[in-house]
Amino acid sequence: MRFKGTLILFVICLLLGCYMYFYEIKGGEQRTKAKEAENQVWKFESNTIRQIDLSSSNLLISAVRQSDKDWILTSPKKYDADSDELNRLAGSASNIRRETVVDPNAPDLARFGLSPARASLKVKTGDGKQYAIDFGTNNPTGSSAYAAIPGKREVFLVSTAVVSAFEKKTDDLRNHRILGFDQPEVQTLDLSSSKGDLQLTKDSNDRWWIGGKETVAADSPGIRAVLNALSMGQIKAFFNDAPEEYKNLSFDRPTVDVRLTYGKNKALKHLVIGPAKSGLLKKNQSGADKSHPDGSPAELYLAKDESRPDLFFVDKETVDKLVKTRNEVRDKALASVQRWDVDSISLTNTKGAISFSKSNGEWFVSGTKSKAKWEGVNGILDAMEKPVKEWIDNPSSLSKYGLDKPSIRVILKQGSTVLADCSIGKAAKEGLYAQVKGDSSVKVADPDGLSALDMGQKDLVVEPPAVPVPPSKK
Repeated sequence: MRFKGTLILFVICLLLGCYMYFYEIKGGEQRTKAKEAENQVWKFESNTIRQIDLSSSNLLISAVRQSDKDWILTSPKKYDADSDELNRLAGSASNIRRETVVDPNAPDLARFGLSPARASLKVKTGDGKQYAIDFGTNNPTGSSAYAAIPGKREVFLVSTAVVSAFEKKTDDLRNHRILGFDQPEVQTLDLSSSKGDLQLTKDSNDRWWIGGKETVAADSPGIRAVLNALSMGQIKAFFNDAPEEYKNLSFDRPTVDVRLTYGKNKALKHLVIGPAKSGLLKKNQSGADKSHPDGSPAELYLAKDESRPDLFFVDKETVDKLVKTRNEVRDKALASVQRWDVDSISLTNTKGAISFSKSNGEWFVSGTKSKAKWEGVNGILDAMEKPVKEWIDNPSSLSKYGLDKPSIRVILKQGSTVLADCSIGKAAKEGLYAQVKGDSSVKVADPDGLSALDMGQKDLVVEPPAVPVPPSKK
């Protein structure tokens, strides 16, 4: 009997649990979703929106979708748009919900700030349908705003966050990227400034080279930082004045001229950075504007992207990243490689020759099971990455530098591919002469840290533990 009573209690608990799960939990979720759907002002997906119009008392902003992700502004003027921001607006427009109905048939919309409306949103979807909503004043608590559908007298509340999402100025929705391109697809980069002209080219291994009479390795991470500044950098302000009102709005002698090609079709991007904002003069003006609107010192430069008509300002930090000398963009490492690509090392010095290969993340003497000292191998790679002190771009005979018969030679490989072949020669005034195969220049290497290249086998190989000698029998 006791077992039967326990079984009945178990069944009751099971049924109660099922009720709680399916009705209270799952059912509650479904009821919440149904309530949210019921409160939605309209129902369509954000990706179906083809046009967004934002209007207030003195401004109409219109944006038209060009593709799945890209937009363009068509009013008050045609501008490149901030497509990410427009896509966010489309998402917000498709998800407007009523909080509560204030008056189902309001006789006077004006008392809610809805006649005329404080602001309005209109959207057009791909099927040609149009949707609109007017926003009025905030309710007494300030947490919500009055809203109505144009042509209807029902007044309802929406969150003030909904209204603020659509309170935009034209410049808020303009494209703020300095240049639009995909950084990994860039093939060439030309920089012209007061520090000279630089022609840079990327090879198939994603390494950058400086052209000219002698092609030399560039600081590839540094060049990628320059490209990031251009592709990800933000316009600080737009130049909305009439150019003809200025005396010196000329780009004939730019501060920086940038040209780059990218993509399979080698599309061209051309950025010209002109005078500093502090030097701009209007025709009826005796002195230049020396400050930002907030009163801080002016550090902005007028610029234009040749692919769009509008002018804009970039900051001095961006300009400084583009104004470079040849030596500032050179590869400063003795031999530039990505150390994780290296899987074999050959070292020849005054103590002999030794080779290492990597297996499962550990280094071994090539062809043996002898393990290499991790700090010894890392010391070789550290020495290759160390910045050089000087470059000699037009070297005389290699014998002058002791590079015809180098005292040290390091070859780094990935598989059968030679990543770097570096020779160390005689002592220089401030270091050691060195040369990397494929680079015609002779480098003056910093002697600090190069001691790792003159080690012998006993310094680089882990000695196996001594085999115990069995005691002799008497």
